[in-house]
Amino acid sequence: MRVGIVSGAAVPVTVELLGMARFRAGRTEVRAEGRTVGELLRSVVLECPSLAGLMTDDGKLSKHYLISFDGERFVDDAAEVVPAGSQVLILGADAGG
Repeated sequence: MRVGIVSGAAVPVTVELLGMARFRAGRTEVRAEGRTVGELLRSVVLECPSLAGLMTDDGKLSKHYLISFDGERFVDDAAEVVPAGSQVLILGADAGG
């Protein structure tokens, strides 16, 4: 699904959940919004509390999950801006996804 940022404001995004993230959430996708990866993940957790481990207590991305833009580039910085038009995927970092 697509992401967009219009005039600095976050636009709602459908985030696809794969592997262990999908299993824990009990669903395939979550509607969320955020200008940065961290903001987006906090919004995901509000919609799906079973994914509370997406970020650490100090605001960093958990090593138990992988965040990808377009299934090609993985993100490791919560402050990174979510590019307009990106597909956002969350998957478990476990062997086999």
